[in-house]
Amino acid sequence: MLVKELDAFEIEKLKRKPIVQKLLDGNWYQYGKEPELQKIVKASSQAIQNINDIAKHDFDKALQKIKVIAPNIDASVEIYFPISSIEYPENVIIKPGTFINSGLQILSAGIVKIGKNCFIGPNCSLYTPNHHPYDKILRREGWQYDAGITIGDDCWFGGNVTVLPGVSLGDNVVVGAGSVITKSFGDDAIIAGNPARIIKNL
Repeated sequence: MLVKELDAFEIEKLKRKPIVQKLLDGNWYQYGKEPELQKIVKASSQAIQNINDIAKHDFDKALQKIKVIAPNIDASVEIYFPISSIEYPENVIIKPGTFINSGLQILSAGIVKIGKNCFIGPNCSLYTPNHHPYDKILRREGWQYDAGITIGDDCWFGGNVTVLPGVSLGDNVVVGAGSVITKSFGDDAIIAGNPARIIKNL
């Protein structure tokens, strides 16, 4: 579990910092007080819902539209619909040859990178936001920060895999269905469980 300290001194410093810089620096912010971020998330939610509707009748057109709102997804990537959500589409980078099954969910503003030739099973979720685990007042006030996720080349996720903030996976990592990945792993491994652990080195 990632924990970054947040005290009155830090809060005062953050008041003087633009929200875009806070996101880039991985700083704390209050989503409920950032209309610019709310606008992005609401617009992406509507766009995803509209694209899911298009996919019911024209799959290829829907795939083209996803790559317009998420310009860092390579042209060769195939994504199946419906997509659950991609809150910040411009922060998602997916490299050539990757296949993503239906039900993809990506939250929130952290950068998410998925490598080449990956297979991502249905209903997988990638979460970059953190709230304070020990301080309920800070949670009530909506403080959060994001830690990006990186997935290497040739990774294979079974269905219903959850990746938590700050996780980095190397190349050729196979993840068992239903796993919750709470920490980073290197190359050439089969991992599974909640929390995920190494089952076998490849």
